[in-house]
Amino acid sequence: MGPGQVRCPAGHTYDLARTGYLTLTTGRAAAPDGDSADMVKAREAFLTAGHYAALADRLATAVHCHQSTIGAYQNNGGESRSANSGEPENSGEHAGGEPVVIDIGAGTGYYLAHLLRLSPGAVGIAVDASRYALRRAARAHPRIGAVGTDVRGPLPIRTAAASLVLDVFAPRNVTEMHRILRSDGQLVIVIPTARHLAEIVGPLGLVTVDERKSERLREKLAGFFVQQDRLTLDLELSLPPDDLLNLVMMGPTAHHRQASDVRVAIEDRWPHGASATASFAIEIHRPFPR
Repeated sequence: MGPGQVRCPAGHTYDLARTGYLTLTTGRAAAPDGDSADMVKAREAFLTAGHYAALADRLATAVHCHQSTIGAYQNNGGESRSANSGEPENSGEHAGGEPVVIDIGAGTGYYLAHLLRLSPGAVGIAVDASRYALRRAARAHPRIGAVGTDVRGPLPIRTAAASLVLDVFAPRNVTEMHRILRSDGQLVIVIPTARHLAEIVGPLGLVTVDERKSERLREKLAGFFVQQDRLTLDLELSLPPDDLLNLVMMGPTAHHRQASDVRVAIEDRWPHGASATASFAIEIHRPFPR
């Protein structure tokens, strides 16, 4: 095996991309699709502008309030647990003893990187289908490893590898999330509420949030996870036209609308920008025993 390569126990060899991420597919499977280069560029610009910084802060705070594993490593300087701690060897830990945070549908790694900056004893794996997003996630933080795969299918992650699984606006592969999460770990999910961006949804033709989204999520998680906590966060955004365009084109609406058409709509209605309320729910779940 040469430099920049990894090999699985079955003998498959995978090359590390020059931009730092690893795509894991087997057999004749094609490289997974994901967000386009334009969508990722819009997301990076919007997040870099700081509009969702308060969400990243609230998410990290919620994790540290509920996740004793990460909190313990943060407080003891990243030292691994003693051999008599009672934890299965390497369960949910990196080979060096650090707890592992896996972000499913991580995009550019924005939320994972923010969490790791506040958790010096943890390492992260950003999992996404978009190679454009993975290029950014790979350099979002030095303790992030970026992996390309279809997050709706089997994940190339061993059972009970994760202390914490994040899912921020991403598809929820519940059976796989349950499999990769250690028994004392936690699943943290962020979803938009029905109030999300209500002021601009109609005028700009945004994809709407299902009013039953939370109910459907509970149904999907039933039998695998039990909810520990649910927090809501509303952010009052004041967006100049370019940031408003990036907000629209970084999300699912970008699969149905052209940026040029959205820009015209913004210029016609809000030539100087617009205000909107971003509304989120942060849910924290524990896994049922396997």
